Amino acid sequence: MPADSAATPSPSIPLNGRARAHIGDHPVYRALPPDTRRRLLAEGTEIELRSDAPQPLDRDHLWFVLSGVLGAFPADSEVCVAQVVSGAVYGWEHALGFSGSAAQVRPVLDVRVFRVPATAAREALGYDWLARFVALQAVQRLTFLEQEAACNASHRVSERLAKWLLRLHLGGNGAPLRLNQAQLAAMLGVQRTSINAAARSLQAMGGVRFTRGKASILDVPKLTAGSCRCGATH
Repeated sequence: MPADSAATPSPSIPLNGRARAHIGDHPVYRALPPDTRRRLLAEGTEIELRSDAPQPLDRDHLWFVLSGVLGAFPADSEVCVAQVVSGAVYGWEHALGFSGSAAQVRPVLDVRVFRVPATAAREALGYDWLARFVALQAVQRLTFLEQEAACNASHRVSERLAKWLLRLHLGGNGAPLRLNQAQLAAMLGVQRTSINAAARSLQAMGGVRFTRGKASILDVPKLTAGSCRCGATH
């Protein structure tokens, strides 16, 4: 799975604009032992982060994503190498006391997160449980990166763009995609002219509409048809 994601989005987490999701709706939180849930609830804080937030997430906390999407970016790069979506968690390695990847994690879409001190998570869950879980995450992350490398080498920019738009749309539970074409080009690591051509192709199919600073998903099946579907979760 991308970055430190721990689960696919839960249908119980409402779409953007409906009733606000609570930490009690989060699928990973619900799966934890009752004593652990009570400890994390007592020490955690719900906060909102805008997509233009300049600072990356710190490594002193465990971050439960309630809505929106986080992205992982290598230092001094705008290429997004992984996403942490609604219903997932970032920071398991930090809870173990490891620094983890050097990538900076920050919002791609506006997000609401439940932030828990990493030390509290480690004390509540235990080192052995966390160590086994992080080992599993490492294997899943390697598989994801292998899939992405193969995708980048073999598929057209329009197919990759469609895949990323679907990931953001579904991973953010339908939250508005306030991303311009320059940002999308940087995230995918391609030229702006390539994104322009890909955007025109996807718009002609009727799957998406691009306006200034925003991508609106019009038809998920049509956008899916134009996607390479690598690592598809839909």
